[in-house]
Amino acid sequence: MATPRSPAAPLGAKPREESTAPAVDSGADGAPTDEVGTVDHARARGGPMRPSGEGEPGEVGLLAAAAAGRPAAVRSLIDTAGPIVYGFVLARVGGRQELAQDLVQETFLEAVRSSATFRGDSAVSTWLCAIARHRIARHYRAERRREVVDSGLVAVTGEASGEPPAEDAIEGVDRRDEVMSALGRLPVLHRQVLVLKYLDELSVEEVADELGRSRVQVQSLLQRARDGLRRQLEQGHG
Repeated sequence: MATPRSPAAPLGAKPREESTAPAVDSGADGAPTDEVGTVDHARARGGPMRPSGEGEPGEVGLLAAAAAGRPAAVRSLIDTAGPIVYGFVLARVGGRQELAQDLVQETFLEAVRSSATFRGDSAVSTWLCAIARHRIARHYRAERRREVVDSGLVAVTGEASGEPPAEDAIEGVDRRDEVMSALGRLPVLHRQVLVLKYLDELSVEEVADELGRSRVQVQSLLQRARDGLRRQLEQGHG
């Protein structure tokens, strides 16, 4: 199956006849740095690779050399495996090219830093896609977490008591920053129970297990914590 096309030009560069995939390069000290490399259209579309030059190491050799801090090896690894990983990521982030570039770059940085974990029982590109899959999952968890703060914590101020959420108390402000600031002013236990319930999305029973308390105690804690959060939000707009 053909992989999605790469962006028309690298970030921060003038358009050229090559599409882009984020790359990792190494500085003078051998440490990975964040740069953008280029790959040809045929590979980005899943077409045939250009023939390797005589004596050019395979992916495994390139990975080892890249981990040793050799810039040319890092660039060659990106040139070889970058289009595969980029297409893999792009298809899983809804075609968002900038996000795909960021995630691919993170993938190669992580791969270079953790090359010792490569066991050689699969192609390097397959291993890279596995790393990319974890980076994508991490991104979506963080995105979901932000959504919960934006929406879930709006309702936290009135859920159990049957009162309406205190949406009017936070209307017209940066909701995430306001709610997180209000959380920070709560007693530690109240903050902890709200985070477990609404950010980590645990059930009351799971929160009880986490805190070593009974279900009834957790429900009482949640009510007091919600009341406290509501007061903090109202005071912040008084």
